[in-house]
Amino acid sequence: MLSAQGCFLRPRQAPAPARRTPAQLRTDSIDSANSAAGLKPYSSVVTRAAISRTGLFKTHRLGDTLYFEIPRVELNKDMLLVGRFARTGGGYTYGGDGFTERVLRWERQGNRVLLRSVTFEITADSTLPVYRAVRQASYPPVVAIFQIEAYGPDSSAVIDVTRLYTTSVPEFVGARGSLDEKRSYIEKVAAFPNNVEVEATQTATPDTPPESQRTPGPVAAASVLAHWSMIRLPERPMLPRLADKRVGFFSVRQTDFGTGEHRSVDRSFITRWRLEKKFPDSAMSHPVRPIIYYVDPATPKQWIPWIKKGIEDWQPAFEAAGFRRAIIAREAPTLAEDPDWSPDDVRHTV
Repeated sequence: MLSAQGCFLRPRQAPAPARRTPAQLRTDSIDSANSAAGLKPYSSVVTRAAISRTGLFKTHRLGDTLYFEIPRVELNKDMLLVGRFARTGGGYTYGGDGFTERVLRWERQGNRVLLRSVTFEITADSTLPVYRAVRQASYPPVVAIFQIEAYGPDSSAVIDVTRLYTTSVPEFVGARGSLDEKRSYIEKVAAFPNNVEVEATQTATPDTPPESQRTPGPVAAASVLAHWSMIRLPERPMLPRLADKRVGFFSVRQTDFGTGEHRSVDRSFITRWRLEKKFPDSAMSHPVRPIIYYVDPATPKQWIPWIKKGIEDWQPAFEAAGFRRAIIAREAPTLAEDPDWSPDDVRHTV
């Protein structure tokens, strides 16, 4: 016989909700912020299929699409853009030739990011009244505007930058002529602490083909492999040095409106290494950062010792200027020695 007490059943209790991990809570917080801003969740833009790299910016590749994830701390900073040809064909130009060099600046405006081209061709001391006129006459042009697709951790802005490298953006384009976007695509992306590298194939029909290509009939298209380096410039600019035409340096020109004369003055400054003494008061000092040249890994082995010797033979010249061990030659490390080393890393000179 069963007692009434034995037949009593307790109601089943609902299982306790699983505790969310810190990473899941962080993702929830990011997605909530994106939803409040009317944007997509971060995880639906940067999906698990993305090939991501971390460096100056985070880069994310999804098929033919390239996203930059730009941290807030990198906004409104001067960055150097250098474009050069990695490979060419058809007699139009040569591998290694440059096609663009300019200073850029990323700015956020609401839910979009502006990329501006900054010029320093005209200048004046910021304490002078004329500085206002100089500033008004050097308004940075907008290279491109990007809608923010989503916000990442620390409010980093995720934007689609594919068109910078595959369309006819004048400040970026390497191929000359009428660019065919359907035959242009991103090949490679790399990110390092101080720079981001992008490589893309660009195909264009030239307006004027070279003589070797001038034949009856339609002008044939030409493809180039273009390479761009975007480099963070130092927070503290280097002290400029005036050029002297008696000494053979490359130089850059600037027009100064802040002189005591009743006219502007053109000044030329040499391009040089940032070589600074570790101990400025010493007659002879090691540099804060020496000039280090890595020998290209593709160099034939029998030539490497002589190339290194040729580089370090310049040390006496630097010693005469007060620098000890200012220029050093090294062999590039092998993959086994340093798997993270790359000639594309701006911290290394090859």
